[in-house]
Amino acid sequence: MSQIDIKELFDESRFPSGWKLLSILIYIPVGLVLVLLRLLVCLQLWIFASILPDSQTLRLFLNRGLAFAFGIIVKVSPDGEKRDEQARIVIANNISALDDFILSAAAKTVTPSLSNLPDSLNNAFGLKKMNMSSTDALVAEIKRFLPTSKTSIALQPEFSATNSRKALLKFNTWPFNIEQAVQPVVLRAWRSEFVDIRLTSIASTWWTDVMWFMIVPYTIFTVKFLKVKRNADPNVLVRDVEKEIAQELKIETSVHTVSDKTEYEKRYIMEKVHNRTPQNPNVSGSPVVASVEMQRMTRQVSEVLPLVPHNVILRDLLKTRNVDVTITNILDGIVTYTPEPSPTTSTPSSSKSKSSVSAPKTINASTTALTFQERKAKMIAEARARYIEKHGLKDC
Repeated sequence: MSQIDIKELFDESRFPSGWKLLSILIYIPVGLVLVLLRLLVCLQLWIFASILPDSQTLRLFLNRGLAFAFGIIVKVSPDGEKRDEQARIVIANNISALDDFILSAAAKTVTPSLSNLPDSLNNAFGLKKMNMSSTDALVAEIKRFLPTSKTSIALQPEFSATNSRKALLKFNTWPFNIEQAVQPVVLRAWRSEFVDIRLTSIASTWWTDVMWFMIVPYTIFTVKFLKVKRNADPNVLVRDVEKEIAQELKIETSVHTVSDKTEYEKRYIMEKVHNRTPQNPNVSGSPVVASVEMQRMTRQVSEVLPLVPHNVILRDLLKTRNVDVTITNILDGIVTYTPEPSPTTSTPSSSKSKSSVSAPKTINASTTALTFQERKAKMIAEARARYIEKHGLKDC
């Protein structure tokens, strides 16, 4: 398992460079017309699924309709193994937002989901609503489902899509606790070289990925079944399957998990926000001056909490995007900080203790003898009172 930088597993942009980008710009007007037609098809499919009784014929019709709406062509690799119906758990790598649909079409599987779509549409997408409140609850429900149905379960232990060019995310172990035999599946996809838009990118959302499926003329998926793997020890089985899928893709395994991706995604978004705005030399420790809207929100918080440093307010606003939530986070102690000193005239006595925090003007001179924690607690209490008064709330 190689040590690979996590950023190599994801694309920062879904768009190519050079002449390929020019060809995409030329194609965009056609793509917009195509997406409108496909959205109309999706609306009609939704109506059919909502008003017609669930049946195998309806599911087949919806499946074909969705394939057209998303421009998806599914091919089963002829040089792979045959689908082994005895292996009720199918394990695949994760490459796109519509992998569930692909696996359903090729392997006749369903994937656990929280979707509230009509049953027929859920089945057409390859989804099955299950209790996903916890891993144990989901495993228990899958074990109850398998004996009562001929349909197999498809799981993707990465739990997030990668670019499939450098390495896999580390497989989670729990999908291998269900049964001792699983069938690995390798998913690949490509699009027309003229419209070579990648399936996903870092920080992209599910709906934007799906929208690009509808804009491009088509996306071809190949599904390759590998030999069934068996092992009573799930910790051994997961590593065997992970290694085999990586070898088939000619990439490596990695130590990075979906949680690592989430953290990297947060850092990436923060860096993008910082890089898009100029630095503020007037605020000590502040990495950026936010947009006009962010500045307005920062001022609103600062009016209620004047001693909280601007960079602390900004950092939390970048996460919450909500003035009230940020104020609540600060008042409740979720956001920690050192109170900002109020402007004072330098005196010989004050210069002897530069590290001390000056008391705000609203606090009388007797507070200067209080400890740091006492001053902070008093400031928070006063800020809470100002907040309650400003918003006309009842102090309870």
